[in-house]
Amino acid sequence: MLREKIGFAYVNTIENPTVAIIGRKDIICFVAGKVEDPSVSELLDLIPQKSLIFVPDEKWVQKLKGHWGERLKAYPRTKFSSETLDINYMQEIQKKLPDGLEIRKITSKSITYISDQAKSVVNIIFPSIDTFIERNFGFGIFEGEKIASLALAATPIYNNHFEIHIETDPEYQRRGLALIICAKLIEYSLQNDIIPHWDADNEPSAKLALKLGFSQPEKYNAYYLIDSN
Repeated sequence: MLREKIGFAYVNTIENPTVAIIGRKDIICFVAGKVEDPSVSELLDLIPQKSLIFVPDEKWVQKLKGHWGERLKAYPRTKFSSETLDINYMQEIQKKLPDGLEIRKITSKSITYISDQAKSVVNIIFPSIDTFIERNFGFGIFEGEKIASLALAATPIYNNHFEIHIETDPEYQRRGLALIICAKLIEYSLQNDIIPHWDADNEPSAKLALKLGFSQPEKYNAYYLIDSN
């Protein structure tokens, strides 16, 4: 986020920081460092309301609970390993594409057809839609010019790693399209030595990850800071 110049970073000292909070607007933030440092409480007060907060360990969880009390709500998630992903399996999945539909890479033209939700996801992380096209990639299942299902490398590719965003138009749901388009995105990623990551916030997303070959599901909590009003 800092590399893309769209986030913020708070530290306890500029010269030798031992505590840091890094985030993006009022959407997401990460805390790290020495939880026992006396500056932590002051820095926590800088986190915007309604933020989704990721913590490194249980000590930080207890610090956040002590600081915010009932305003801090757990947000269960499941992360997976990418080590078992297989290109050949991704290619087999794509053979299930229904007749009349076509897989295409997202371009500067076709990205104008993505949903408002997908545009919001891109705009959270990237300075502009054009920046996403220049630096990242995505694929869609198209019927004509309409995008039936979409998979994006939705975070900046850093050290050859990224997070996946998927969505399917309600008209095309329950046809296996999310599985197929994710398989295409993963195939392209592995062919280019880029590692996709899957972090699920609901059970259907977790089940889809397992179908794709992600493994070692590990449940954990992020935390949601609710409005004080």
